[in-house]
Amino acid sequence: MFNFTRKMTRKGLAVVVAVAGLFMLGLITLVSELDSRAAYGVAETEEDRKAFIRSFGWEVADEPPEIVEVTIPREFDDVYLNYNLIQKAQGLDLWDYAGCRVTRYTYRILNYPTGEEGVLINLLVYDGKVIGGDVMSPRIDGFMHGFRYMGD
Repeated sequence: MFNFTRKMTRKGLAVVVAVAGLFMLGLITLVSELDSRAAYGVAETEEDRKAFIRSFGWEVADEPPEIVEVTIPREFDDVYLNYNLIQKAQGLDLWDYAGCRVTRYTYRILNYPTGEEGVLINLLVYDGKVIGGDVMSPRIDGFMHGFRYMGD
């Protein structure tokens, strides 16, 4: 076993402290730039939102979307827990936004593969990013799934 010791000069210590300080500053900057919340898809403009929807193969009506402000509850009931399962399956998590006010954009899908009419796509947008959403049929015997159509 070897022990190695070296006397540190003041100049050497100053260099080590400066390098450590720069490393910490860089790390703090990097962490502050990263948002740990799950989100994807830029949705700042109408064109952004439509491009996001088209990326899943959906065509939507030209009519303006329904736009509603909603608050994600701080505590999830069974409905929100089940809805969040859809979000988690598509790589998102509404828990990250509990208590936040978000905007829901609802568009009418024109090309649903089964031919069903009246199918809607909802985008939940926070700070210009899609944080959740679904494709759904408002019929009594309707359905709800994530952005991608998974077949019958």
